[in-house]
Amino acid sequence: MAKSAMYYVDNYKIEIVNTIFGKEKVLLNGIKVSEKPTRARYEHNFSVGKNQYQIVQNKAHGRKGNLFEIKRNNVPVSLVNLLPQTSTQLLFLLIIMGLGIGFLIGKVLFKIIWPTVSV
Repeated sequence: MAKSAMYYVDNYKIEIVNTIFGKEKVLLNGIKVSEKPTRARYEHNFSVGKNQYQIVQNKAHGRKGNLFEIKRNNVPVSLVNLLPQTSTQLLFLLIIMGLGIGFLIGKVLFKIIWPTVSV
């Protein structure tokens, strides 16, 4: 299961995970409280004590990452997703830098191991 988002609300850990079977689950302190298909924009509803919670995936244009809108008793709660989102640009930068540094180290080692012989 791949975690999409993780939030802390009122000392409760809320995790949103996607399964390989195309389901989106909401876990409250590790216990499943809601499960819906991933493709559709379903609203997850559950209650904790006297509070009713609703979670809906928010598709904001121009922003990367998994954004979810969480409401407590129909009032939006402003939360920050605690899971960092992966960046493919950072991965490509690290690969290019690794290749460049590897090339320079290889060139230096080549000069040390096989020095040019002048006649």
